[in-house]
Amino acid sequence: MVVLVTGGSGFIGSHLVDKLHEKDYDVRVFDLVKPHRDDVEWFKGDLTNKDDVFKAFRDVEYVFHLGAIADVNVALSKPELCVHVNEIGTLNVLQAATAFEVERVLLASTTWVYGRIEGVVTEETPLPPPDHLYTATKIAQEYLLISWNKHYALPYTILRYGIPYGPRMRSNMAIAIFVRKAMRKEPITIFGDGKQGRCFIYVEDLAEGNVVALNNNAKNQIINLAGREFVTINQVIKELRNIFGDVPVKHEPPRPGDFKGTVVSIEKARKLLGWEPNTSFREGLRKYVEYVKSIY
Repeated sequence: MVVLVTGGSGFIGSHLVDKLHEKDYDVRVFDLVKPHRDDVEWFKGDLTNKDDVFKAFRDVEYVFHLGAIADVNVALSKPELCVHVNEIGTLNVLQAATAFEVERVLLASTTWVYGRIEGVVTEETPLPPPDHLYTATKIAQEYLLISWNKHYALPYTILRYGIPYGPRMRSNMAIAIFVRKAMRKEPITIFGDGKQGRCFIYVEDLAEGNVVALNNNAKNQIINLAGREFVTINQVIKELRNIFGDVPVKHEPPRPGDFKGTVVSIEKARKLLGWEPNTSFREGLRKYVEYVKSIY
């Protein structure tokens, strides 16, 4: 079985490629950047180039569509690129999947689509209007898959990721910044009371959730893949102090529009797929710190 991973050279994609290879799938990566391992097939290409996309789809049975502009700062600084890659790129993937009769497209979406809803959100929670360009393109991707299924009967699975962290993460992501500052004994700035938080998910657990979603139970479903714990900034600092000892902190007033965070239910993933994260935040943070130490 050939499984194609668009964006397979990225942070999450590279871990998904590892998991698929570990489980003996024939893995093909579609990305502009060379994969981190040499024992998978690589199609170098651009999602916005339809010819590139179509060339990568021959003999493919399943597609994990992770290729996207995922950095929210890039989305704001290059809005046209974000829309083209995330939306036109997804359209190209759907057209190729239909032309080559792919079994299913599994989309990497995000829990950002829930916006600033307070309390617990499930896959049934109505989505509010997006308050960020990046979020708007992710909602658009979801709607493209759902409407494409209505027109062309192409099966899909939409996976809404919590906030991932772990080896190979971008250096401008919050946990990466905090760890580097803690290592250097530089002060970490906390805005407000530090009770704002997220459902962080260790990247290997997230990759495992993607692979499990190949199960037929996930066909034409939207499923949250997030951490079991709602982790506040104060808890992050506490765990960093358990690892590094003293971690200086600088307190600042709350920023206008700061969001306390949402608790993301993963009950559907438990019931449909038998999946839940195995790695606690404490354990995952320690693993990430060891990784950072090893590369420095």
